[in-house]
Amino acid sequence: MAKAKKASKKKAKKASKKKEEHGLPSLALVFGYIAVKDLQRLEDRVAVLNRLGYGNTEMALICDTTPGSIATLKSRGAARRFRRSRR
Repeated sequence: MAKAKKASKKKAKKASKKKEEHGLPSLALVFGYIAVKDLQRLEDRVAVLNRLGYGNTEMALICDTTPGSIATLKSRGAARRFRRSRR
């Protein structure tokens, strides 16, 4: 009898995980979508989300791209700021 209860608990946990995977997006991601909805360029979106404290993976989800491309854009922006300050 105890084994049957444990098995049913495991099935319930798996079902709840599936619901979480296909549930609504987190509130932080929704706020990120709202913050950049009017921006056209990906560089501008990354700059705004970076100021708001989002990580590369969250920015990638919001902008529908990969975390690697977000990291590249962030590094390009840092290089441009560095060049401007040297003049």
